[in-house]
Amino acid sequence: MTSIHIPLYYRLYEDIKDKILRNELTKNSKLESIRSLSSRLDISTTTVEKAYNQLLVEGFIRSKPRSGYLVNDVENLNKGKYHSYIDPIEHPVKENNKLTTDLFDIKSYKSTVNKVFNYQADKLFTELDPRGEEELREEIRKYILKERDVKCDVNQIIIGPGIQNLLTILLSIYPGKSVTYLAPEFKKAMHIFRSFDYTLKPRQTTTEIARIKADFLYISPSNIYPTGEVLKAQERNKIIKWAHRNDSYIIEDDYNFFIRYNSYTVPSVHSYDNGERVVYVGSFSKTIIPSIRVSYMVLPLSLYNIYKERYNDFAQGVSKLEQLSLAQFMKDGLYQRHTKKLYNQYKEKNEIMKHALQRYNKKKQFQIRGTDSNLHVVLDFRTKTQLKTFSRNCDRFHLKYDVIQGQNSVIFPYSGIENKNIKTLARDLLYNI
Repeated sequence: MTSIHIPLYYRLYEDIKDKILRNELTKNSKLESIRSLSSRLDISTTTVEKAYNQLLVEGFIRSKPRSGYLVNDVENLNKGKYHSYIDPIEHPVKENNKLTTDLFDIKSYKSTVNKVFNYQADKLFTELDPRGEEELREEIRKYILKERDVKCDVNQIIIGPGIQNLLTILLSIYPGKSVTYLAPEFKKAMHIFRSFDYTLKPRQTTTEIARIKADFLYISPSNIYPTGEVLKAQERNKIIKWAHRNDSYIIEDDYNFFIRYNSYTVPSVHSYDNGERVVYVGSFSKTIIPSIRVSYMVLPLSLYNIYKERYNDFAQGVSKLEQLSLAQFMKDGLYQRHTKKLYNQYKEKNEIMKHALQRYNKKKQFQIRGTDSNLHVVLDFRTKTQLKTFSRNCDRFHLKYDVIQGQNSVIFPYSGIENKNIKTLARDLLYNI
């Protein structure tokens, strides 16, 4: 193991500083001249001069013409020379919550990134557009028009590194007081509302929501978290009328619309309302690798007119290389080809997981929900003891899970489990339940 090299001037600086702090060198005492100290220690005058300059910059000494260097009055705050032990934050990777390597063609994406370096390198030397690069916003505009019938101008689209960043922008330009949603909550979104001191109004049905007032309704109508249920047409009309009646906005989080195994995708609420009272939010987190954090938000014109006066207040959090690469990936048709293949792979994984869970549920210890979409399942256990056993088994294998508050239910993701390992893992997780 190689030792850390500390420059000589810095060691001299530390020695003199410690003597000043310990009051061995008192206020207004004169330091030895540069030439004298270098001769006594047999070091160069440059080394001594660098040490003195560092002390001078930090205010430990001052230079007085024809007198040399004098010690300043520096209060010793008795700070320890070394930091006390800091308990580290542990952030273990949960294997079941990542993507298996077969779910994303990293080679084709790498070639796209290289294409950006080869043909768009000049753009990498320019500053970021706070709204996101126009190339990516235009590709997103075309994509959501085709797939979700979201009609908007490219300028209404804002890019950010995740839903929390975009919600922060939204709540900054349009401060409100309350938000309603269908329980259980999507925690990452609600954390932002809490940080803005919003009153949270969870409800069980859209009928209950229609009876209350709130500034925002946060909802995923095409894939309601966590079960993947779809908001029916009558209910969509109900919340749109509610938004217009109360001068409120619907935040439509359409994060996972395309993963529906037993039906076609459902139209967006934005398309029902033509975007007047709907803030449309989408993400690439479920369709490309999780380490590439790109989300987007479409503002209705009423909010866009506020945002355009303040857009420079917000920094862009997605690197230009990531934005241009994803734009090129979409423009070349590779993203569309990838999602078509991904859908079939997701469906196969879902079927394997569903059958594996059913195999080890002969005594009907739990019910399985949420298997028509998404890459997680909801397990409703009959007893608290069964839930605790399952949770303990998850902890033993370092797997992610979320317990639904007030229920004997758990949300269990499985995207990171290899198909060949699902059966064995299901057996281990349901052991002793």
